[in-house]
Amino acid sequence: MKTNYLSAAVTALNPSLVTIAAWDSRSPAISLMETKRTKVCRVGFAFLLAAFLGSNATTELRAQVIVVPNAQATNDGNARATTPTGAALVRAMRIFDASQFAALSGPSFLTQFAWRPDTILGQSGPHSVNLRIYASTTTRSVAGLSMTFADNLGADNTLVFNGTLNWATGNLPGPGNTRQFDIVFPCTTPFLYDPAAGNLLLDTQLSDNGQSQSITIDTVVGNPTAREIVNTTSSTAVTAEFVAPFVQVTQFTFEPLPLVTIRVSQVEVCWNSISNLTYQVQYRSDLTTNLWTSLGGCIRSTNSTSCVFDPIVVSQPQRFYRVVQTNCVPQ
Repeated sequence: MKTNYLSAAVTALNPSLVTIAAWDSRSPAISLMETKRTKVCRVGFAFLLAAFLGSNATTELRAQVIVVPNAQATNDGNARATTPTGAALVRAMRIFDASQFAALSGPSFLTQFAWRPDTILGQSGPHSVNLRIYASTTTRSVAGLSMTFADNLGADNTLVFNGTLNWATGNLPGPGNTRQFDIVFPCTTPFLYDPAAGNLLLDTQLSDNGQSQSITIDTVVGNPTAREIVNTTSSTAVTAEFVAPFVQVTQFTFEPLPLVTIRVSQVEVCWNSISNLTYQVQYRSDLTTNLWTSLGGCIRSTNSTSCVFDPIVVSQPQRFYRVVQTNCVPQ
C-alpha cells in the first residue's frame, strides 16, 4: 500500500514561479515520505496550485497461520510421541528453518504456536505443566544445532511465556487426514520474527509434578526443516543429552506489524492579496479538463495575506487550486 500525505500548509504564494512542497520528506512531523513538487504559475490575476490530498487506501491486517513442516499442513505426520509421563524436568530446544516461513508478508509477531494430536490417539490429557518459553532468531542451521543450549540462542532471545499451561485435546478433525491444532502455547509477550534474519528457535523449560495425563501428539521423523535437542533431567540444563528422532508438527500464528496511517484533515490555501480587493478560490481534480469549481464564496481581502480552508475528502486523491481576482460581491 502506498499512501501520500500533505506535510505542510501551503503559504505565501508569489506571482513568480515558486516551489510548493507536498509530502516533503524533510518535514519534521512526517518523515520518510515521498517528495513531490509542483510549480505555481501566474495566469493573468490567477495563481494555480496543485495539492495532492492523500487518498487513504486501507489494507486489512490479518493473522497468518503457518504449519511447519509446510508439507504437513494437510497431511498427518509419519510418527507420533507423547508428552512427558510422570514427574519431569525437561529442557527442549527446537529450531525451524526460515524457509518454512516464506509465506509471511514480512517481519511479524509470533503470538502463539500449537501442536495437534496424532490421528491414532493414545492419550488426550488433561495435562498441566509449568513452563517457560523463550523465542529467538538464530544464525545456526537446522543441522548445525549445538548440544550446548546457550550456543544456539539469538541476540533477540525473549521470554514469551512464563506460567502454567493446561493441555488437552478434543481430537477434532482437521484439514486433509489431520486433527485440529488445539494444544496451544500462547505468547503472552509476542515475539517479532523476521525470516530474513535467520531461523526460528524455541527454548522450552518444563517442570511437571506427574499428577496429570499425557497426550499423544503428531510428529515427523527425517524432515530436514526442523530439529529438537533435549535434556530430561533439568529444565535449566546447560547441555542437551540427545537429539530427538522426531519433531512435533507445529502450527505458528503470526500477527502483522501495526499499520499506522496519518491523514491531514484540511488544506489551507493562502495567497498574497491587496486589501479591499475580492478573490475567488477555485479547484478541479484533473488538469485535463478546464472545468473549475468555486470553493465557497468570494473573499474580500482585509490585509496582505488571505487564506481559506478546504476539508480533505478521502476519496479524492488530488485537487488543483487557483486564486482569481474578481468583482463578485461577498455574501
